[in-house]
Amino acid sequence: MNQLRRARPWLGTLVEISVAADLDTPALLAAVEAAYAVIAEVHTTMSVHEPGSELSRLNRGAHLGAMPASAGLLTILRAALAFAEDSDGAFDPVVGGRLTALGLLPASEVTAAPQANWRDVLIDGDQLRFLQPLRLDFGGIAKGHAVDCAIDALRAAGIAEAQVNAGGDLRVFGPAAQRIALRDPRAPSRWSQIVELQDQALASSAGYYTAGASPSALVDPRSGQPYAGSDSVSVIAPTCLAADALTKVALFAAPARLEALLEQYEAQLLVQRGAN
Repeated sequence: MNQLRRARPWLGTLVEISVAADLDTPALLAAVEAAYAVIAEVHTTMSVHEPGSELSRLNRGAHLGAMPASAGLLTILRAALAFAEDSDGAFDPVVGGRLTALGLLPASEVTAAPQANWRDVLIDGDQLRFLQPLRLDFGGIAKGHAVDCAIDALRAAGIAEAQVNAGGDLRVFGPAAQRIALRDPRAPSRWSQIVELQDQALASSAGYYTAGASPSALVDPRSGQPYAGSDSVSVIAPTCLAADALTKVALFAAPARLEALLEQYEAQLLVQRGAN
């Protein structure tokens, strides 16, 4: 089989795509370009850092009245709201207001109500309305969603084997298992263990890349408190969207809620202990 590997900056990280198939190099390049195109669409639609994105437009105006939303944005929003409900708010796409208050997101024209949460988001057909000013942020799920979209594009292009890795949120498919190394939370530059994935996804969350005295970008949506632990959590699931969201649930949800969601999504939790 012919092989190809490319890497590009998207989604605030480096997105690597590796493919293999009985196709010539131009066909492989076309498949990879199609995958990057859907990743770019997710980025430009759902980036809270881009003032002109659809998400930023909705954050500015949906508390004033119902606004139309694209099918792509509503797909990820419905998934995020389902995780919020099932986790009792341990995962919440309305965490953007808390992240802004901590200085982890750029300032917004609209100040989010301090107690706003996922219950303040109403979907009616293709219309979206907020019950009070709030700030949606898909940072806890968008990378996983983009990886899944890229995988779908590669399959549609006839790719037989692939890996899409967006800064550690990744998914693989193909006839053979692929070996993935996990970072050691006690020494992030070192690998601590190897897992094998076959037609599966993996995502990890940890606080070890927090710079200096800066608060962790992993924030409990209910209390607004950044994650202060030293453990690393990884989730293996059939989709990267589920794996991505479940890492946040694993950090903040009650054990019973977490256990139920892991079973619901046929997911496996791996916890690596950090410093005592």
